Amino acid sequence: MPRVSFLTIVNYLESLADAHKGIKDKYRWNISEISGAIRSGIEMPVKLIDEVETQTSGDKAKTFHTNTTAFTILDKPNTKTGNVTEIEAQNIVLDACQQLCFDMETRILHDASLPTINGSKNWLYGMVDKSSFHHFKIGPLFSDGLYGYRCEVSLKNQVCTEPDISKWDDLN
Repeated sequence: MPRVSFLTIVNYLESLADAHKGIKDKYRWNISEISGAIRSGIEMPVKLIDEVETQTSGDKAKTFHTNTTAFTILDKPNTKTGNVTEIEAQNIVLDACQQLCFDMETRILHDASLPTINGSKNWLYGMVDKSSFHHFKIGPLFSDGLYGYRCEVSLKNQVCTEPDISKWDDLN
C-alpha cells in the first residue's frame, strides 16, 4: 500500500504525451504563467500538466489518498483564435483538443486495467475512478489567445497507516 508520489503521476502524464502521435510538446506548468505568453519554443498541440493535489479519506480500518490532477491540451493550428468573433476557428481547435483529451482518458483507463505492464507490477492498476474524469473548454489562455480542452482526473489508492519508524527519532 505505498503512497503514489507527485513525480510518479507527473512522469506518467508526460510519458503519455510523448507516446501520443498527435501531441507535439508537454510540460508541467504553473498558474502564474497564464498572464504572459506560452513558453518559447513550444510546439502545438501542447499538453500542460497540473500539479497533484492529495486528499486523505477513510475510516478506522483503511486510509486512502485521492490524488487529483489535470492536464490541458492547447492548440492553434494556423487559426486566428484570439478574436472573440472567430467562433469557427475556435470550434475547430476545441474539437481537436477535446478528441486528444478523450484519447488520454482512454489510455489512462486502459493502463489502469492492467495488473502488470512489461512483467512489472503496474502502480496505476485499479486506481482510476471513471466517474472522476471531467472535461471542459479552456481559453483564451496566455497572451497567445490559445484555446483547448482540460481534463481532470482522480486516482485513489489505499495507503499504510503505520509510520516508517526509521524516519522518527521517538519511535525507535
